[in-house]
Amino acid sequence: MNPKKQKEKDRRRARKLGEEAWDAANAGNLDLAEKIVRRAVAAQQDNPVLWLDQGEILGLRHKEAESADAFRAAISLAPTFAEPYARLAALRFRQGFTTEAVALQKQAIKHAPDNAAFAEQLTAYQFVADCEKPPSPQPVPTPAPQAISPIADPVGVWPERLATFDWEQLGDRLTRDGCVVLEGLMDAANCVQLCRAFDQDELFAKSIVMDRPEFGQGTYRYFRAPIPPVVDQLRRATYSHVARIANGWQRLLGEPARFPSEWDGFREECRSAGQTTPTPILLKYGPGGFNALHRDLRGSVFFPIQMAVVLSHRADEEEAESGGFRGGEFLFCDVPERKKSLHRAVPAGLGDAVLFCTRDRLVRVGDIYGLQPVKHGAARITAGTRFVLGVPFHEYR
Repeated sequence: MNPKKQKEKDRRRARKLGEEAWDAANAGNLDLAEKIVRRAVAAQQDNPVLWLDQGEILGLRHKEAESADAFRAAISLAPTFAEPYARLAALRFRQGFTTEAVALQKQAIKHAPDNAAFAEQLTAYQFVADCEKPPSPQPVPTPAPQAISPIADPVGVWPERLATFDWEQLGDRLTRDGCVVLEGLMDAANCVQLCRAFDQDELFAKSIVMDRPEFGQGTYRYFRAPIPPVVDQLRRATYSHVARIANGWQRLLGEPARFPSEWDGFREECRSAGQTTPTPILLKYGPGGFNALHRDLRGSVFFPIQMAVVLSHRADEEEAESGGFRGGEFLFCDVPERKKSLHRAVPAGLGDAVLFCTRDRLVRVGDIYGLQPVKHGAARITAGTRFVLGVPFHEYR
């Protein structure tokens, strides 16, 4: 067979293998999909589309380094091919490299200026990049003595409170459903003090007023270091429980890595990765406020479970004049949303804490376990004001 005919034969075979790879991926057999797409690339190594397919399938397999290499190979073969720039941008954004994601997405738009989805994605990346910029240095006023530690909690309270919960049952529900409520974890006094702290500017490093339909509507304030004692102690005490749950997931997934049993150990892992910025946040939603469904994708080191504590009284549905907020249910769903996908709306009131999966929940397929991408958010507030304390266990860059 002459070289020209052989090349055409290889091209047809590679194209067929590429189609078969996606058939396997869509059927949920990612292991087979990876094997087939690698054969497709080997059959036609100068095809940037096949390298793009390989990058996407490797991404679904959580092989991020190889996925990035495949996207870069596609770019090298076809420098004006917009799609691999966009895919690589999405990957780098998930890994916490927001500035690089913005630059890559701009390249995608440069080569496909009429693609509205690319432009929308750039807006999202740029928004997060702007939020990550360190605040301008400002003189910090000397607070009154009571403002320095207005919400201190007695030592030992949180371990005692957390010990009253059935953590084996909570772990089973968190594994099965992806989120679970710890009813009445925080007492009313601490809830009130944290709500009052929202207006103490000296406690916060950065504030964001959100009013965009694709992100949400509300005000978010990030604590500066050192974070208030009540938040620090709650995070430390809760971490030891959720670390056991997370390590159980690691065993089921067959992953050798384990999370440290204490939060200080995990914090050192974050610091080694350059992640030293505190993550606890106070959120305030007024009428009409909401948090759009999203995945938390910042940082190469992250903990798979987060916590949100509702600090406001929930309205009594039977008494219109009871006060409190209405709406604002915690939302949790699989990605992408399908007819049989998990989708929950969880009401939570004063002092209730919600534990939920950061990026993925554990799923069982036959005799093996895998990860199902998930999103979370908050339903629209129809009346009143809802304050929430958000507590990721990892830190940011």
